[in-house]
Parts: sequence; C-alpha cells; structure tokens
Amino acid sequence: MERVLIVAKTHMKSGACLGGLTRAQNRGVRLLPPNRPHYPADTQFDVGQVWDLEFHNAAGVEPPHCEDVIVTGAQFVAQIAKTREILLERIHPWQGGPEQLYDGLLRVASGKGYISEHNPIPTMSTGFWIPDRPMILKYSLDHDQIKPYYRFADGAATALNIPFVGFAEPIKQIAAGTLLRVSLARWFDQNGRTENRCYLQLSGWYE
Repeated sequence: MERVLIVAKTHMKSGACLGGLTRAQNRGVRLLPPNRPHYPADTQFDVGQVWDLEFHNAAGVEPPHCEDVIVTGAQFVAQIAKTREILLERIHPWQGGPEQLYDGLLRVASGKGYISEHNPIPTMSTGFWIPDRPMILKYSLDHDQIKPYYRFADGAATALNIPFVGFAEPIKQIAAGTLLRVSLARWFDQNGRTENRCYLQLSGWYE
C-alpha cells in the first residue's frame, strides 16, 4: 500500500474525479475505480483525507493525463486540517500569471486556456498554482445550466476565464497568492469545430 493525500474532488458528468499526492514520491495521481470511468459523486474519498491505497497504473494512458491509476484497495488513515501547509512543504507550484502554467505550453483563445494537439503537450495534466492577481467569481449559461467560473486579471490583456469544477462552495473572490489546484480536462474537439484540446479548469483552493 502507498499513503496518499486527497487533494482534489471535481465534478464529472457521471460522478467525481479524485486527485491525490503520494507521500513516498510526491507523485500526482488521479484515482479511478476498477471497471468504471469515475467514482460516484458520493464517494467516501474527500479532500484533506489521508488513505493507504493499493493501485496500479491505468492502461492506455494518453498524455497529458499521465496520472491515472486504478485503485484496488483502500484503508482510511486520517483527516487533516492543514492541507495547504503540508502541500507547500512537498510541492513546487507555478507562480505568477497563466503563462507560467504547464511549462509555458498553455494557450489562451476567447478567454479559455487550453493545450492543443497541434503544439507540444505537457508531461502532466494536474498541478498547483499561486496566481499573482485575484480571481473573481462569475457565472455562465451552458446548455440551460448555470456554471461558475473564475476570471483572472479582469480587464487586462491576459484575461482568462477558468471553469470551476470542484465540489466546494464557490467564493466571491480568490485572493492573489492563494494556492490553487488546476487540471486539464480530457481531450475535446467541440464537435469538430476545433482540433483536439484539453481545457484548463480549477479544482479548488487551499486557504
């Protein structure tokens, strides 16, 4: 078994996507159940929990989603209160504007950040970010659903709208200097209107 800190829980159409950080190697992992694409939304896993997990690398992993692992055994260890402090002792977050994310490979078009199949692809799809400007909560209407997103650098040339997909209750403003967890969604071509892209999304924050 390997000890894992749960660092993210995000909404999926059919359940929840779970992110973790291993203690032994500081490896980012995305937890997947056997024979299912995702865990249910009411899964027992939650952010800030520590688990001893048995897992193996998923087959057929397509970069940049190299974190996928299949969990075959789990034993709860503890719930911790200072997730931010523990993470900052173990990780090296990106700092600054969105141009710092994913080794500078993130592109922005129409206010959306993404990785394109036509350009170099990063070696990971998840990471941590400390932005140098505040991010303001906004809402958009998407297929009759109201969805939250955060705007970085409102009114500036580097304005970026980042969909919020976490389970936490949205807050009105995320202060500059807050530790964030970001990820890239699965490859998507907007029904043939674009090349394959992985869009940037916000999983949550640590205060």
